[in-house]
Amino acid sequence: MDVIRALLMPSDDMLSTVIWDLRLRRVLAGIIIGAILGGAGTAIQACMRNPLASPFTFGLSFAASLGVAIALLALHGGGIQRYQITIYNPFVVSMFAFIFSLIQVALVLTLAYKAGLSAGSLVLSAIATSFAYQAILYLIQYFYLNEIMVSTVIFWTFGDLGRISWLELNIVSVVAFTIVIPYFTLRSLDYDLILSGDELAKSSGVSPQRLRLETIIVAALATALATSFVGVIGFVCLAAPHVARLIVGSGHRYLIPASMLFGSILLTSSDTIGRAIIAPTVIPVGIMTSLIGAPLLVYLLLGARGRGYRD
Repeated sequence: MDVIRALLMPSDDMLSTVIWDLRLRRVLAGIIIGAILGGAGTAIQACMRNPLASPFTFGLSFAASLGVAIALLALHGGGIQRYQITIYNPFVVSMFAFIFSLIQVALVLTLAYKAGLSAGSLVLSAIATSFAYQAILYLIQYFYLNEIMVSTVIFWTFGDLGRISWLELNIVSVVAFTIVIPYFTLRSLDYDLILSGDELAKSSGVSPQRLRLETIIVAALATALATSFVGVIGFVCLAAPHVARLIVGSGHRYLIPASMLFGSILLTSSDTIGRAIIAPTVIPVGIMTSLIGAPLLVYLLLGARGRGYRD
């Protein structure tokens, strides 16, 4: 009853502060960011016809990370105080994350076009450029002389739902519910067609090249928002689609919303466990998603051997 009263009638007491400023904001962030990452992972896997494809393996997270690092270091867009990161201008940081994600999209598509624009060439191009982004990011940290700012970038890469503000959460929510989630949902039948082959998709009125380009751009936007506001969270976009596929099947009409749901559950659960397992020390959610998601995915895949699951 105290929690319900604090939610309905917020005040300045300690309980309302804990619920609104420490708990509710990070839970909502986990739900929304988990949903857009899960949906983005499913959409990219369908476009690439590759179960290992995701915004993380596609290099979007690394590109966004480099953009955020440049915004934090070169533009002094953030600082660290008592192990908490403060983003001075979230719009600049998000803009740089999205710009570098688009640069990654342009590089990958250009390289893939030279190789024939096949699904395999897209993934290989992404892997190649991802190593370059990581090297540049490490090089910037190595030569940058301000240890405090370098610590800001390193601490930010861990991934933490607690650092997002209400303003940033509102930005993510608007983009998620007006662009990302509607697009992936409306394109669900097209993803089924492209999985059957480019020729079948073309005969049904769907352009595979345009669908891949649009999907990657929307996924880049989702990844850039998540990366710029909460840090690097990579395993959700890979694990959630596989978990959902084992439960609801491969039809994207149900797979897309199921992946969003399991992405939200995985990210929120990982954050809760990370806060409680060795309290009061908080394990960053970017670490917990890998520690929880990897064994879960392996367990489900081993249990699905007799059910004909081949991805």
